[in-house]
Amino acid sequence: MKSSCPQAIATLALAILVVFFGACSNEGKPTKWSTRGQSIVPTTTTPASLNPSKPKRAPLSVKNDDLQFAAVEVLDQASLSDDALMRANAIEALQPTTEPLRAAVLRGLVDPNEGVRFVAAMSIGRRNLCGVSHLLGPLLKDPSNSVRAAAIYALATCGEEVDINPLAAYIISERAADRANAAMVLAEMGNDSAIPVVRNGLGRGFESYDPARSRTIDLLMAESLVRLGDRRELEAIRAALFAPPEHSEMTALACQMLARLDDRAAIPNMHDLATGEGPRKAGPELRLVAATALAELQPDLVPMDLVISQIGSEQPGVRMQVANVLGGLANPAYEPQLAMLLNDEDPHVQVASAAAILKISQKVASR
Repeated sequence: MKSSCPQAIATLALAILVVFFGACSNEGKPTKWSTRGQSIVPTTTTPASLNPSKPKRAPLSVKNDDLQFAAVEVLDQASLSDDALMRANAIEALQPTTEPLRAAVLRGLVDPNEGVRFVAAMSIGRRNLCGVSHLLGPLLKDPSNSVRAAAIYALATCGEEVDINPLAAYIISERAADRANAAMVLAEMGNDSAIPVVRNGLGRGFESYDPARSRTIDLLMAESLVRLGDRRELEAIRAALFAPPEHSEMTALACQMLARLDDRAAIPNMHDLATGEGPRKAGPELRLVAATALAELQPDLVPMDLVISQIGSEQPGVRMQVANVLGGLANPAYEPQLAMLLNDEDPHVQVASAAAILKISQKVASR
Protein backbone atom coordinates (compact mmCIF):
# COMPACT_ATOMS: atom_id res chain seq x y z
CA MET A 1 0.00 0.00 0.00
CA LYS A 2 1.29 3.44 -0.85
CA SER A 3 1.95 5.68 2.13
CA SER A 4 -0.95 7.99 1.31
CA CYS A 5 -2.98 7.35 4.44
CA PRO A 6 -3.25 10.16 7.00
CA GLN A 7 -0.94 10.39 9.99
CA ALA A 8 -2.63 8.46 12.78
CA ILE A 9 -2.21 7.85 16.47
CA ALA A 10 -0.61 4.75 17.87
CA THR A 11 -3.44 2.99 19.69
CA LEU A 12 -6.70 2.14 18.00
CA ALA A 13 -9.77 0.25 19.05
CA LEU A 14 -9.58 -2.52 16.51
CA ALA A 15 -6.68 -4.70 15.45
CA ILE A 16 -7.26 -3.83 11.81
CA LEU A 17 -7.04 -0.14 12.52
CA VAL A 18 -3.95 -0.52 14.68
CA VAL A 19 -1.96 -2.24 12.00
CA PHE A 20 -3.26 -0.34 8.98
CA PHE A 21 -3.32 3.16 10.38
CA GLY A 22 -1.05 3.07 13.46
CA ALA A 23 1.95 4.27 11.47
CA CYS A 24 1.60 5.51 7.94
CA SER A 25 5.22 5.45 6.98
CA ASN A 26 6.47 2.59 4.80
CA GLU A 27 6.07 -0.80 6.51
CA GLY A 28 9.72 -1.66 6.00
CA LYS A 29 11.01 1.33 7.93
CA PRO A 30 11.02 1.50 11.73
CA THR A 31 8.74 4.16 13.19
CA LYS A 32 8.48 5.37 16.76
CA TRP A 33 5.19 4.31 18.25
CA SER A 34 5.29 6.22 21.53
CA THR A 35 3.06 9.26 21.08
CA ARG A 36 3.61 11.65 23.95
CA GLY A 37 1.85 14.89 23.15
CA GLN A 38 -0.54 13.18 20.74
CA SER A 39 -3.89 11.53 21.23
CA ILE A 40 -3.94 7.93 22.38
CA VAL A 41 -7.64 7.69 21.67
CA PRO A 42 -8.76 4.80 19.47
CA THR A 43 -9.83 5.40 15.88
CA THR A 44 -8.85 9.01 15.36
CA THR A 45 -6.23 10.89 13.48
CA THR A 46 -3.86 13.38 15.10
CA PRO A 47 -5.77 16.59 15.90
CA ALA A 48 -5.03 19.42 13.46
CA SER A 49 -3.65 21.54 16.29
CA LEU A 50 -0.95 18.92 16.81
CA ASN A 51 -0.29 18.51 13.12
CA PRO A 52 -0.02 21.99 11.60
CA SER A 53 0.96 20.62 8.17
CA LYS A 54 -2.59 19.33 7.71
CA PRO A 55 -5.52 21.75 7.42
CA LYS A 56 -8.32 21.40 9.92
CA ARG A 57 -11.21 19.38 8.50
CA ALA A 58 -14.63 20.97 8.27
CA PRO A 59 -17.34 19.44 10.46
CA LEU A 60 -19.87 17.08 8.92
CA SER A 61 -23.35 18.41 8.24
CA VAL A 62 -26.12 17.63 10.77
CA LYS A 63 -29.56 18.43 9.31
CA ASN A 64 -31.99 15.89 10.74
CA ASP A 65 -33.69 16.61 14.08
CA ASP A 66 -34.12 12.91 14.82
CA LEU A 67 -30.95 11.84 16.62
CA GLN A 68 -30.69 8.36 15.09
CA PHE A 69 -31.31 9.61 11.55
CA ALA A 70 -28.80 12.40 12.13
CA ALA A 71 -26.22 9.86 13.31
CA VAL A 72 -26.67 7.77 10.17
CA GLU A 73 -26.47 10.94 8.09
CA VAL A 74 -23.14 11.88 9.67
CA LEU A 75 -21.69 8.40 9.16
CA ASP A 76 -22.84 8.31 5.55
CA GLN A 77 -20.90 11.51 4.93
CA ALA A 78 -17.88 10.11 6.78
CA SER A 79 -17.93 6.99 4.60
CA LEU A 80 -17.38 9.28 1.60
CA SER A 81 -14.56 11.26 3.22
CA ASP A 82 -11.16 11.66 1.60
CA ASP A 83 -9.74 10.48 4.96
CA ALA A 84 -9.28 6.68 4.77
CA LEU A 85 -9.39 6.29 8.55
CA MET A 86 -12.68 8.14 8.72
CA ARG A 87 -14.14 5.92 5.99
CA ALA A 88 -13.11 2.81 7.92
CA ASN A 89 -14.51 4.17 11.18
CA ALA A 90 -17.79 5.02 9.48
CA ILE A 91 -18.25 1.44 8.28
CA GLU A 92 -17.50 0.14 11.78
CA ALA A 93 -19.92 2.62 13.35
CA LEU A 94 -22.72 1.65 10.94
CA GLN A 95 -22.71 -1.97 12.16
CA PRO A 96 -26.06 -1.63 14.01
CA THR A 97 -27.77 -0.64 10.73
CA THR A 98 -28.53 -2.69 7.63
CA GLU A 99 -29.09 -0.69 4.46
CA PRO A 100 -26.75 2.22 5.35
CA LEU A 101 -24.09 -0.34 6.26
CA ARG A 102 -24.64 -2.29 3.05
CA ALA A 103 -24.20 0.87 0.97
CA ALA A 104 -20.98 1.79 2.80
CA VAL A 105 -19.66 -1.77 2.49
CA LEU A 106 -20.27 -1.83 -1.27
CA ARG A 107 -18.16 1.30 -1.59
CA GLY A 108 -15.58 -0.04 0.82
CA LEU A 109 -14.98 -3.25 -1.13
CA VAL A 110 -13.49 -1.24 -3.99
CA ASP A 111 -11.83 1.43 -1.85
CA PRO A 112 -8.23 2.31 -2.82
CA ASN A 113 -7.15 1.89 0.82
CA GLU A 114 -6.53 -1.67 2.03
CA GLY A 115 -7.67 -0.89 5.56
CA VAL A 116 -11.08 0.21 4.32
CA ARG A 117 -11.38 -2.86 2.08
CA PHE A 118 -10.55 -5.03 5.09
CA VAL A 119 -13.23 -3.43 7.27
CA ALA A 120 -15.80 -3.75 4.47
CA ALA A 121 -15.07 -7.44 3.89
CA MET A 122 -15.13 -8.22 7.63
CA SER A 123 -18.48 -6.46 7.93
CA ILE A 124 -20.05 -8.83 5.42
CA GLY A 125 -19.21 -11.77 7.65
CA ARG A 126 -19.96 -10.09 10.97
CA ARG A 127 -23.32 -8.70 9.88
CA ASN A 128 -24.31 -11.61 7.65
CA LEU A 129 -24.57 -9.47 4.53
CA CYS A 130 -24.29 -12.63 2.47
CA GLY A 131 -26.44 -11.22 -0.31
CA VAL A 132 -23.34 -9.37 -1.52
CA SER A 133 -20.81 -12.13 -0.75
CA HIS A 134 -20.42 -12.81 -4.48
CA LEU A 135 -18.49 -9.53 -4.65
CA LEU A 136 -15.75 -10.96 -2.44
CA GLY A 137 -14.22 -13.14 -5.15
CA PRO A 138 -11.81 -10.49 -6.46
CA LEU A 139 -10.59 -9.80 -2.91
CA LEU A 140 -9.20 -13.34 -2.71
CA LYS A 141 -6.54 -12.05 -5.11
CA ASP A 142 -6.13 -8.66 -3.45
CA PRO A 143 -2.56 -7.29 -3.20
CA SER A 144 -3.03 -7.20 0.59
CA ASN A 145 -2.90 -10.52 2.45
CA SER A 146 -4.98 -8.95 5.21
CA VAL A 147 -7.78 -8.16 2.77
CA ARG A 148 -7.53 -11.72 1.44
CA ALA A 149 -7.90 -12.98 5.02
CA ALA A 150 -11.03 -10.88 5.52
CA ALA A 151 -12.51 -12.20 2.28
CA ILE A 152 -11.80 -15.79 3.38
CA TYR A 153 -13.55 -15.12 6.69
CA ALA A 154 -16.62 -13.54 5.11
CA LEU A 155 -17.01 -16.28 2.50
CA ALA A 156 -16.61 -19.01 5.13
CA THR A 157 -19.13 -17.30 7.39
CA CYS A 158 -21.59 -17.10 4.52
CA GLY A 159 -21.26 -20.84 3.94
CA GLU A 160 -19.23 -20.63 0.75
CA GLU A 161 -16.49 -23.12 -0.05
CA VAL A 162 -13.17 -21.36 0.42
CA ASP A 163 -9.60 -22.44 1.18
CA ILE A 164 -8.62 -21.23 4.65
CA ASN A 165 -5.06 -22.62 4.53
CA PRO A 166 -3.48 -19.29 3.48
CA LEU A 167 -4.31 -17.90 6.94
CA ALA A 168 -1.56 -20.05 8.46
CA ALA A 169 1.02 -18.38 6.22
CA TYR A 170 -0.23 -14.90 7.06
CA ILE A 171 0.21 -15.65 10.78
CA ILE A 172 3.99 -15.81 10.39
CA SER A 173 4.24 -12.89 7.97
CA GLU A 174 6.84 -10.20 8.59
CA ARG A 175 4.13 -7.62 7.95
CA ALA A 176 2.30 -6.47 11.06
CA ALA A 177 -1.07 -6.07 9.35
CA ASP A 178 -1.06 -9.61 7.99
CA ARG A 179 -0.08 -11.25 11.26
CA ALA A 180 -2.51 -9.45 13.57
CA ASN A 181 -5.42 -9.56 11.15
CA ALA A 182 -5.01 -13.24 10.31
CA ALA A 183 -5.06 -14.02 14.04
CA MET A 184 -8.19 -11.94 14.47
CA VAL A 185 -9.87 -13.65 11.53
CA LEU A 186 -9.14 -17.08 13.01
CA ALA A 187 -10.56 -15.92 16.33
CA GLU A 188 -13.70 -14.66 14.58
CA MET A 189 -14.10 -18.05 12.92
CA GLY A 190 -14.01 -19.58 16.40
CA ASN A 191 -12.31 -22.90 15.63
CA ASP A 192 -10.08 -23.81 18.57
CA SER A 193 -7.98 -26.03 16.31
CA ALA A 194 -6.41 -22.75 15.15
CA ILE A 195 -4.76 -22.19 18.56
CA PRO A 196 -1.44 -23.83 17.56
CA VAL A 197 -1.45 -21.82 14.33
CA VAL A 198 -1.86 -18.50 16.13
CA ARG A 199 0.64 -19.45 18.82
CA ASN A 200 3.15 -20.22 16.09
CA GLY A 201 3.22 -16.54 15.20
CA LEU A 202 3.35 -15.24 18.78
CA GLY A 203 6.62 -13.75 19.99
CA ARG A 204 8.41 -13.91 16.67
CA GLY A 205 9.10 -10.17 16.62
CA PHE A 206 9.78 -8.04 13.58
CA GLU A 207 13.26 -7.29 12.35
CA SER A 208 12.14 -4.03 10.79
CA TYR A 209 9.93 -2.70 13.62
CA ASP A 210 10.72 -1.21 16.97
CA PRO A 211 10.03 -3.33 20.09
CA ALA A 212 6.92 -1.31 21.02
CA ARG A 213 5.11 -2.31 17.85
CA SER A 214 6.18 -5.93 18.18
CA ARG A 215 4.73 -5.98 21.70
CA THR A 216 1.51 -4.48 20.41
CA ILE A 217 1.14 -7.12 17.71
CA ASP A 218 1.84 -9.85 20.27
CA LEU A 219 -0.87 -8.35 22.48
CA LEU A 220 -3.36 -8.45 19.63
CA MET A 221 -2.48 -12.07 18.96
CA ALA A 222 -2.77 -12.88 22.66
CA GLU A 223 -6.35 -11.60 22.58
CA SER A 224 -7.11 -13.88 19.65
CA LEU A 225 -5.74 -16.86 21.59
CA VAL A 226 -7.91 -16.05 24.60
CA ARG A 227 -10.96 -15.72 22.35
CA LEU A 228 -10.17 -19.16 20.93
CA GLY A 229 -10.11 -20.63 24.45
CA ASP A 230 -6.41 -20.49 25.37
CA ARG A 231 -6.59 -18.33 28.50
CA ARG A 232 -2.88 -18.58 29.24
CA GLU A 233 -2.34 -15.28 27.46
CA LEU A 234 -4.87 -13.41 29.58
CA GLU A 235 -2.20 -12.53 32.13
CA ALA A 236 -0.09 -10.88 29.43
CA ILE A 237 -3.02 -8.61 28.55
CA ARG A 238 -3.66 -7.80 32.21
CA ALA A 239 0.03 -6.96 32.66
CA ALA A 240 -0.21 -4.41 29.82
CA LEU A 241 -2.50 -2.34 32.07
CA PHE A 242 0.66 -1.39 33.95
CA ALA A 243 2.73 -0.37 30.93
CA PRO A 244 4.97 2.68 31.60
CA PRO A 245 3.53 6.12 30.79
CA GLU A 246 5.55 6.43 27.59
CA HIS A 247 3.62 3.41 26.29
CA SER A 248 0.12 4.55 27.27
CA GLU A 249 -1.19 3.12 24.00
CA MET A 250 -0.50 -0.37 25.41
CA THR A 251 -2.53 0.39 28.52
CA ALA A 252 -5.38 1.75 26.42
CA LEU A 253 -5.37 -1.29 24.17
CA ALA A 254 -5.35 -3.62 27.18
CA CYS A 255 -8.38 -1.83 28.64
CA GLN A 256 -10.32 -2.34 25.44
CA MET A 257 -9.28 -5.98 25.13
CA LEU A 258 -10.18 -6.88 28.70
CA ALA A 259 -13.60 -5.31 28.26
CA ARG A 260 -14.18 -7.31 25.07
CA LEU A 261 -13.05 -10.46 26.89
CA ASP A 262 -15.39 -9.68 29.81
CA ASP A 263 -12.50 -10.02 32.26
CA ARG A 264 -14.15 -9.02 35.50
CA ALA A 265 -10.99 -9.72 37.48
CA ALA A 266 -9.54 -6.55 35.93
CA ILE A 267 -12.35 -4.29 37.18
CA PRO A 268 -10.51 -3.02 40.32
CA ASN A 269 -7.47 -2.02 38.25
CA MET A 270 -9.70 -0.37 35.64
CA HIS A 271 -11.46 1.56 38.38
CA ASP A 272 -8.18 2.76 39.88
CA LEU A 273 -7.02 3.93 36.46
CA ALA A 274 -10.32 5.66 35.64
CA THR A 275 -10.58 7.49 38.95
CA GLY A 276 -6.89 8.34 39.23
CA GLU A 277 -6.80 6.69 42.66
CA GLY A 278 -4.07 4.19 41.83
CA PRO A 279 -0.30 4.76 41.66
CA ARG A 280 -0.57 5.89 38.05
CA LYS A 281 -1.96 9.41 37.74
CA ALA A 282 -3.05 9.21 34.12
CA GLY A 283 -4.37 12.13 32.10
CA PRO A 284 -8.06 12.51 31.27
CA GLU A 285 -7.86 10.68 27.96
CA LEU A 286 -6.42 7.44 29.33
CA ARG A 287 -8.75 7.66 32.32
CA LEU A 288 -11.67 7.85 29.90
CA VAL A 289 -10.38 4.83 28.00
CA ALA A 290 -10.54 2.90 31.29
CA ALA A 291 -13.98 4.38 31.99
CA THR A 292 -15.19 3.09 28.61
CA ALA A 293 -14.08 -0.41 29.62
CA LEU A 294 -15.89 -0.02 32.96
CA ALA A 295 -19.03 1.03 31.10
CA GLU A 296 -19.03 -2.40 29.49
CA LEU A 297 -17.99 -4.37 32.59
CA GLN A 298 -19.56 -2.56 35.55
CA PRO A 299 -21.36 0.68 34.64
CA ASP A 300 -22.02 1.78 38.22
CA LEU A 301 -18.26 2.28 38.73
CA VAL A 302 -17.86 4.76 35.86
CA PRO A 303 -16.69 8.14 37.29
CA MET A 304 -19.43 10.23 35.69
CA ASP A 305 -18.07 13.47 37.16
CA LEU A 306 -14.95 12.97 35.02
CA VAL A 307 -16.96 12.04 31.93
CA ILE A 308 -19.32 15.01 32.04
CA SER A 309 -16.57 17.47 32.96
CA GLN A 310 -14.61 16.57 29.81
CA ILE A 311 -17.38 17.19 27.27
CA GLY A 312 -16.01 20.69 26.76
CA SER A 313 -12.35 19.63 26.61
CA GLU A 314 -10.17 21.48 24.11
CA GLN A 315 -8.74 18.15 22.93
CA PRO A 316 -10.78 16.32 20.26
CA GLY A 317 -9.34 13.00 21.42
CA VAL A 318 -10.76 13.53 24.90
CA ARG A 319 -14.19 14.50 23.54
CA MET A 320 -14.14 11.34 21.41
CA GLN A 321 -13.55 9.23 24.48
CA VAL A 322 -16.44 10.94 26.26
CA ALA A 323 -18.67 9.79 23.40
CA ASN A 324 -17.24 6.26 23.69
CA VAL A 325 -18.02 6.12 27.43
CA LEU A 326 -21.59 7.34 26.92
CA GLY A 327 -22.10 4.81 24.15
CA GLY A 328 -20.79 2.04 26.38
CA LEU A 329 -23.23 2.99 29.13
CA ALA A 330 -26.09 2.54 26.63
CA ASN A 331 -28.30 4.89 28.64
CA PRO A 332 -30.69 7.07 26.58
CA ALA A 333 -30.52 9.66 29.36
CA TYR A 334 -27.17 10.77 27.93
CA GLU A 335 -28.48 11.41 24.43
CA PRO A 336 -28.54 15.21 24.97
CA GLN A 337 -24.77 15.12 25.63
CA LEU A 338 -24.25 12.97 22.55
CA ALA A 339 -26.37 15.36 20.49
CA MET A 340 -23.98 18.11 21.53
CA LEU A 341 -20.98 16.04 20.47
CA LEU A 342 -22.70 15.13 17.20
CA ASN A 343 -22.53 18.83 16.36
CA ASP A 344 -18.87 19.09 17.37
CA GLU A 345 -16.46 21.12 15.24
CA ASP A 346 -14.21 18.07 14.78
CA PRO A 347 -15.55 15.41 12.35
CA HIS A 348 -13.82 12.58 14.21
CA VAL A 349 -15.70 13.51 17.38
CA GLN A 350 -18.90 13.58 15.33
CA VAL A 351 -18.22 10.06 14.06
CA ALA A 352 -17.57 8.80 17.60
CA SER A 353 -20.79 10.40 18.81
CA ALA A 354 -22.79 8.95 15.91
CA ALA A 355 -21.39 5.50 16.69
CA ALA A 356 -22.41 5.89 20.35
CA ILE A 357 -25.94 6.99 19.41
CA LEU A 358 -26.48 3.95 17.19
CA LYS A 359 -24.96 1.67 19.84
CA ILE A 360 -27.42 2.97 22.45
CA SER A 361 -30.35 2.51 20.06
CA GLN A 362 -29.29 -1.05 19.31
CA LYS A 363 -28.93 -1.99 22.99
CA VAL A 364 -32.23 -0.37 23.95
CA ALA A 365 -33.99 -2.24 21.12
CA SER A 366 -32.43 -5.55 22.21
CA ARG A 367 -33.81 -5.10 25.71
